[in-house]
Amino acid sequence: MKSKEKRINIAIIDISIIILISIFIMTIYISKKVTYASDISQEKKINNVKISNAQTIDIDKIIENNTKKSGYKEEIIVVEEELEYITKYRNNDELYKGTTLVSQEGRNGTQNLTFKRKYDEAGNIVEEKQISAVVTKSSINKIIDIGTKIYVEPKVETQTGNTTSSSTLNRQIALNKPSGFSQEEFKKVLTDSKDVNNIFKNNSEYFYYIEKEYNINGIFVASVGIHESAWGTSKIAKTKYNLFGYGAYDSNPYNGAYQFSSYSESIDLIARVFVKYYINPKGTKIYDGQVASGKYYNGNTIDAVNKKYATDKNWGNCVYKYMEYLYGKK
Repeated sequence: MKSKEKRINIAIIDISIIILISIFIMTIYISKKVTYASDISQEKKINNVKISNAQTIDIDKIIENNTKKSGYKEEIIVVEEELEYITKYRNNDELYKGTTLVSQEGRNGTQNLTFKRKYDEAGNIVEEKQISAVVTKSSINKIIDIGTKIYVEPKVETQTGNTTSSSTLNRQIALNKPSGFSQEEFKKVLTDSKDVNNIFKNNSEYFYYIEKEYNINGIFVASVGIHESAWGTSKIAKTKYNLFGYGAYDSNPYNGAYQFSSYSESIDLIARVFVKYYINPKGTKIYDGQVASGKYYNGNTIDAVNKKYATDKNWGNCVYKYMEYLYGKK
């Protein structure tokens, strides 16, 4: 997920540039809904879609602040970022239960994120706010058919290569291998009195599917969701179908968090994020013919992921305790 920054030093803008920027700003429209993927039918319409919950940039205010003798300086940063596609699941009664079929491959898009940064006299960032997000290339949804035809599932699942299961839990368990739990076992361990809204119980199959699609420990992903959403009771989880707080900024978590249309979308997306950026080294062959970015790779264990994924140093301990709890219910 490569980024490139275009820095605009507001303190040295001459009058002609100010006029051009003002004209440009007048063309920005702010939408109230975060959008990060589209169907193929929407692709031709998406080019000018703006996605932001932020306020319009006040150039005059920034210039005024920079000319004051306050010691602070503000600037605008534009970052080009990859826009992950969304996966849609649909039932298929011609496929056996527990099997999946990719009927449409997904495609990532791009978006430009604009931030306003404030610096102190020493040049340290003291404040950063996202101003806007503009889709420059639409994503295309991935579609996976899931089987609903009943059959008797084998008691022992045979897996090869990188799909070898990690059925024995320990602190060094490799997160880039499936847990080996069957679909029924996922439902069993995720059926819990703490899940007061039955969110994890009703979506247990998707933690099973991500193991088959992406070679990741589904119990780990479920444990992250349980920890981040307090068993699905958080506001973000209930109103945005976002079990992981994905996209949330510490300064404004609710508005920054992505809006999904189903829990399956958030489960699938966070699994791909872990696989692509955190638990596989750069160049590893992963899903959809892609290779891992490895941008935040520090190892494939829970403690290794903690170093780059969460600022809370106790995050890994909390997630591992939920993994212990779920493995113990098998």
